[in-house]
Amino acid sequence: MKVDAFRRLFPLRFHERHLLESVRLDARKLGKARDTTLALGAVASADGSALAKIDCTTTLAAIKMEVMTPTIESPDEGCIVIDFHMPPICSPIVRPGRPVDATPVISK
Repeated sequence: MKVDAFRRLFPLRFHERHLLESVRLDARKLGKARDTTLALGAVASADGSALAKIDCTTTLAAIKMEVMTPTIESPDEGCIVIDFHMPPICSPIVRPGRPVDATPVISK
């Protein structure tokens, strides 16, 4: 039986067999981590940024910061505003033009 068909028909046995042989689906040993790289300062126009690559997965995070003058009514108060953007290519649940449902949760 072909590997893909066996995986679809018997997913539990398929994964158990890999565990018994101490091999992951991508042929890595169970104790071996995926190749990882991290580049700081990846976005020149941001105040802080990082580009992380873990095997075939790439993540970019950038921070822009602006210090504002407090109002006269509240000179000792301030706030932090977080704006989270996730383009549609990141996930099948993200649609163009619509904020991700998780945006308020991630922002908090």
